[in-house]
Amino acid sequence: MNTDKTGGEEQTLGELLRECADAVGGKNFFLTLVETIRTTREGIMVAEKKQVNYSSGTMTWNKTLHADNWRLLVEAAKVRTKDGNILLPPTDKRHKNILNMIRTLKPLAFTVTPSNPEDGAGFTFHPLDVVDDQTTTVSPLFKALFVMPIDVVRKTMASA
Repeated sequence: MNTDKTGGEEQTLGELLRECADAVGGKNFFLTLVETIRTTREGIMVAEKKQVNYSSGTMTWNKTLHADNWRLLVEAAKVRTKDGNILLPPTDKRHKNILNMIRTLKPLAFTVTPSNPEDGAGFTFHPLDVVDDQTTTVSPLFKALFVMPIDVVRKTMASA
């Protein structure tokens, strides 16, 4: 399952989380992944191995992450703006750093694969949604997996 949305109907975060949970064996397996990600140190995320194992599967990514870009991405995921745009105006001193981070991480994709193929097909997602030259948002799934408090993720899944 690929979670990228290109035109078409918008999906609520709860529906997206349920769909991803179903693709890895259910809500408990998905929440185990989220908990594992939360306890994973930054050093593992930026390591050459490009893999995090959790009790019922593996999450891999296709690009080596550098610590400065990783920190900027996580910080950007925490920022709340009305439109969700993380690209700051050119007058902002952080504009160049964020623009470079976006260019570097645009091709980044995370793939979650269950250990048991009978649990589901897994899913792939990109952390950034590049809308146009002036608009880039952090994907809701990235926020849910890496930033949102786990109790909020649980409640969002339950409401779907």
